Parts: sequence; C-alpha cells; structure tokens
Amino acid sequence: MKAIKILLMIMLGFFAVTVPVYWFNLDTKLVKLIEKPMMKHYDSMPRDNRL
Repeated sequence: MKAIKILLMIMLGFFAVTVPVYWFNLDTKLVKLIEKPMMKHYDSMPRDNRL
C-alpha cells in the first residue's frame, strides 16, 4: 500500500510539472532561447565539404 501511495505521489508530481510546460508552451520557448547560440556556434565551424 505504501508503494502505491509513493507511485501516486510521483505521478501527481510529474503531472503538476508537465501541465504548465504544455499549457504555456515552455518547451518551445526554451528551444528558441538556445537555438541562436547553437546556430552561431555551428555556423562558425569549419566545413570539410560544400553542399
């Protein structure tokens, strides 16, 4: 019974974290934040062959 209670608490906590992430589209906003520095880094890398 204690294990079920712990599992239920973990699932409730996971739900409480993921709902605001989905609701406010925070995953996409995080990706937009890190996209510019990553593109700047990859654009400055030397290329071996041209496309």
